[in-house]
Amino acid sequence: MNICNVCQKSSTLKCSRCHQTFYCSKDCQKKDWKSHKKSCGKNEVAMSNFPSSSSSGPSLQSLSEMLTDMMFSMDKNNPLVNWNVPDIGKEYATKYPNEDYQIKFLNSAKSSLKSLQLVERFLDKEIDDVPDPNHLMKRWSELSDDLIDFLSSPRKFGDIFIGKTKNPYVVDKGLGALSFSNMPKQSLILDQGKTHVAVGFVDLDLLLRARIVRNQNSVEQPNKFIGYEGSVYAVAKTNVIKEMMIKKAPIRSIIEVWFSTVWTIETLNHFEDAVKIVLKYDNAPSDKPPNPTKKELHPKVRSLISHWSKSVKNLKSRKNAHKLWMKTFNSEDGMISVIANLIKPRDRVQVARHILTGEFPLMDDHQEKNLIASITMFSCNDGISPHSTSEFMFQMIPMDVILPKHKREETPFLNAIYNFLDDSITKICTLLSPPVESSESIEIYLHYQMVTKDNSELLSSIRKLDPWTMSWSNICDYFYAQDFHRMLRECSGNETVHVMTSMNWITEVFGAHIMEYESQYRREIFDNAQKTISMTGSFMDPSGYFRYEKVITHPYNIGDIGATLMVKDSWKNYFFKDQDLNVGGVSFIPYAQTHKTHTLLNIYYTFNKDIHVYTELLAN
Repeated sequence: MNICNVCQKSSTLKCSRCHQTFYCSKDCQKKDWKSHKKSCGKNEVAMSNFPSSSSSGPSLQSLSEMLTDMMFSMDKNNPLVNWNVPDIGKEYATKYPNEDYQIKFLNSAKSSLKSLQLVERFLDKEIDDVPDPNHLMKRWSELSDDLIDFLSSPRKFGDIFIGKTKNPYVVDKGLGALSFSNMPKQSLILDQGKTHVAVGFVDLDLLLRARIVRNQNSVEQPNKFIGYEGSVYAVAKTNVIKEMMIKKAPIRSIIEVWFSTVWTIETLNHFEDAVKIVLKYDNAPSDKPPNPTKKELHPKVRSLISHWSKSVKNLKSRKNAHKLWMKTFNSEDGMISVIANLIKPRDRVQVARHILTGEFPLMDDHQEKNLIASITMFSCNDGISPHSTSEFMFQMIPMDVILPKHKREETPFLNAIYNFLDDSITKICTLLSPPVESSESIEIYLHYQMVTKDNSELLSSIRKLDPWTMSWSNICDYFYAQDFHRMLRECSGNETVHVMTSMNWITEVFGAHIMEYESQYRREIFDNAQKTISMTGSFMDPSGYFRYEKVITHPYNIGDIGATLMVKDSWKNYFFKDQDLNVGGVSFIPYAQTHKTHTLLNIYYTFNKDIHVYTELLAN
């Protein structure tokens, strides 16, 4: 989440000089200037001494000049392959003719997508210019002297930027608030009766695909899912959703509270009932770890849920929900390409509607008087700001599971997603409140607690649970490898298998970006990546919901898929260097049009050398 460097409130405004530090107002920027000007000016000086190189991307000036040249000269001799960007604004207007602002936004997005195609020309050009600081910041997620030294020194593809700055994964004292997970999770098999500990769980998306199985390791008792989160919001909201599941609220109402900006009045009633139940939980200690297998609420979590309980008397409208949702859009919203890459106009209109309103499912068939703005998304206290930056539920949806099960002609894309959620949430509801004859059940305990290498009391508490499996979201991205492994050892049971996903590994390895290669090699890397996408797309999406040839996206998104294939093993060797453990796997998540990041790495391993990490840990 982007937060003000002074007061920690959410913000979309940056320092106009360095484009790195966020402020919520001019007053906060003035208060911080005495301190900030040192680092702000430092970056400018550092960049002025940086040698010319084609490896880090073009400067803004060279980009502008090259785009102008391309527009006037290159079309005749070497025309661009036509992406055939659909007229998404015109299509949307056929169903929503009175939404002038949204139509204008989509028309502008179409123009941006068409212009974006010109970037592909850089694949064939040598850029002899000073690299653009904005590009370096986006590529490496920092602009430091250590990075400049690394890029200025002799290096080869696969070299690791060991001076990478590692920020704490919770820097805002629990104010950070993802409305839902922003990446697809691995599909786990959970042995019956065992304990799974989920660190940084965000929501219950890991359980959407998980399966409980009986084998020689099984125990005749309920499975336990114990979650620890540094976000007050995530713990509060997910506990309410869990109680809605236990009480078997309508699946649609559970989906609305989990994902939608707009609720029906029926959903509000079920939400109120669940809130009353959660507020009866015992009090968790505020200064030490909670009891892991007890329903407890940290005071900060209780405060937020109590606020929601009172908010039902001051409801916001559907129109307000749409306005608040749209406030967070920015010029780099990659979700627009999801619309353009869908094959059927029907799907493009529905997905555009979801992206522009945040409704899921779409509420067009309901009367306005029966609809309200989501309380959890738009009525928080204590500075908590969910959806403070662009986020979309598509990013967490496992397309490799959904798309093969449906026929495009019969099932609209949004319906296919809804069907998956309906089936998966129904399964979780059954596990939480199983029929008498069932041997499968699960207990869920969710706690507001930050798992860090310095929290030895908590790490010891987790170790005593003897967890069979532990999931870490992408928390490995926020630790130096040695520190991360040391922390995991401290909380591991005798046979614990650890599962995680890295989103940011590419910011640690040279050669993970296509523009870091010489121009004569880039086209081959790009073409090979496009072939890979075409092959995996036809397998993952046999009904052809999306296009997989001439994909409409930033060309770097395609090229980097090819580049990362060549350096993945170098990063893997660095991540596991000097660790005495059994590596189960480090593999790419299949490409999907809806992912926020197309170079996600799934990782799992154990510190028990006597265990061979079984591949069946991941469900098919």
